[in-house]
Amino acid sequence: MNKKLIGLGMLLAVNGAFAQTADPSSVEVYGIIDLAVGHVANSLSADPNYGNTVNTVSPTKTTVNTSVNGMFNGGVQGSRWGVRGSEDLGDGLKAFFTLESGFNAQDGALSNSAASLASNSPKATSVSAGGSLDGQLFNRQAFVGLSDAKLGSITFGRTYNPIYEIVTEYDPVFQSALFSPFGASGAIGGGGGLSENARIDNTIRYKNKVGPVDFGVLYKLGGVSGNTSAESGYALNLQYVQGPFGIEGVYEAFKDVLHSATSSVAGEINVTNYNTSAYFIAAKYQIDQATVRGGYESFTLKAPSDTFSSLGASTLFGFPLGNASSASANFVGAKQTTGVWFIGGDYNFTPALNLAIGFYDQKPHASDDNKQLSGNVYSYSALLDYHFSKRTDVYAGTMYSSYKGANYSLPLVADNSSNYVVATGIRVKF
Repeated sequence: MNKKLIGLGMLLAVNGAFAQTADPSSVEVYGIIDLAVGHVANSLSADPNYGNTVNTVSPTKTTVNTSVNGMFNGGVQGSRWGVRGSEDLGDGLKAFFTLESGFNAQDGALSNSAASLASNSPKATSVSAGGSLDGQLFNRQAFVGLSDAKLGSITFGRTYNPIYEIVTEYDPVFQSALFSPFGASGAIGGGGGLSENARIDNTIRYKNKVGPVDFGVLYKLGGVSGNTSAESGYALNLQYVQGPFGIEGVYEAFKDVLHSATSSVAGEINVTNYNTSAYFIAAKYQIDQATVRGGYESFTLKAPSDTFSSLGASTLFGFPLGNASSASANFVGAKQTTGVWFIGGDYNFTPALNLAIGFYDQKPHASDDNKQLSGNVYSYSALLDYHFSKRTDVYAGTMYSSYKGANYSLPLVADNSSNYVVATGIRVKF
């Protein structure tokens, strides 16, 4: 009898678990593990802290004339896990949340750009760069919100920059971390000029869809005592999708965005305070098994509205700031503008086999004080992807970049004239 009761109890528990999974008001764990093995022609050593492991699009100095072979995190998509859920409140109203963490699958550690910078101060021996994944437990997303079938949704917390989302949908090579400039660089691939702004803290965001039109607005609260506008910002997005055609635009402006870099003291990082503004417009058109994508982005960095010292920060992501009391913590000089245009697309040879190609031109414009010179970064990308199932695929890709113009030919230490990456990997979604 006891065995029968125990068996009945176990059956009820299993049925309850399945019922909870099937319930529209539920919680689920999800994620992606994406790892590649590859070769970068000119690079410092791979860094396990850095989310992309290597930097495949930024130019390297001629003093960096060695290649690197290794295992790279997130060849197509950054590895991540998350928890998300919703509750049906009735009459079309739902509460929902998302908590998402980015990690480096080759060693299991949280992706941490700030740690990569601190470990390379004062002398760089491995790849490092500022970014929006800095060792926070939920470094990718952390928000809660309400949605209504007619009125749209509103969220509160840490969320993607709308430019990051437009890139995800309109980049010809799918924002691939190794094979697309938009995936390799958060500055152009979501941050509106600074990688740190690809994900934005302290936001209130509204979204809605009316017929073929999607639109939204994001506002960032600063939280600085006595100055309501410090560290604040906003973004607007508008999208139209009808049949095979889609077009979307984003405009944004943010105050006092901190860009992080290496320091002259071991274990520290430096910051530079900027105001930023950017716009991005992109379109796509599907013809049978082919989809063509293209667009243009422009972003501007300029002097901040508030001095760094007035923001009251002495550490960043747990690391001491080497220049917190220095004037170098604030950008000074003429504004710096960069344009990026791109075109490409993908083709489904079979339902399982897809080839994507893209061409990108990053063009910094000479500033009035010549602190930024003119130039071009031409990138040519290709990604071949084979899906065993909806959850598992393997891929091979390459990106070749060439660096032209005065901005990459400085008289003291010039940049290498080109770089490339080749890699193959596997991605599993759960």
